[in-house]
This record gives sequence, C-alpha cells and structure tokens, in this order.
Amino acid sequence: MSLDSDRGWEGPEGHRFALEVLQLSLRRKMLRLVASGVKDAEQIGQALKISPALASYHLSMLEKALVIERSGDGWRATSTGLLFLEKVDGGR
Repeated sequence: MSLDSDRGWEGPEGHRFALEVLQLSLRRKMLRLVASGVKDAEQIGQALKISPALASYHLSMLEKALVIERSGDGWRATSTGLLFLEKVDGGR
C-alpha cells in the first residue's frame, strides 16, 4: 500500500489503515497532545506515562496514517489529523 502525504487517505485501503491505527485510544490521546503544539516522544511519554521508546513506536504509526508529521525535533498534527479530531473524534 502506498500512501502519499500530499493526497491524504486516498482510496479504501488508505482509509482502512488510518482508521485501524486510530482505533487505539492511546494513539488518539497522542494525536490530541500533538495537535495542541509540537511535542517530542519524551514529552508525550511523560504526559501519558509511557516510555519514550513506546511513544516513538506509536508516533511512527500515526505518521504512517498521515495524521502527524515530523517538525524539527518533534511532531505536529497534519491537516488530516486535525480534521480527524474535529469531524470523527468529536474534538474530545
């Protein structure tokens, strides 16, 4: 499966993958944290009481789902991620 960040969640495969990634409540919490401002894996790990290594793993899955992207030494939400939070996650 090839997901191009310029095209977003193209096709049913891309949608299915992204929604599978976002099924995990921990990942939705991470997305909300990143949406509030650029954070690194250590900051996210501290906020969610998980190791930076585990945070990095989940962040990489969120990146593959095109809802976050690298920004300097941290991560930020993409427009797709912000749209997911607003329209699907109900802004929670």
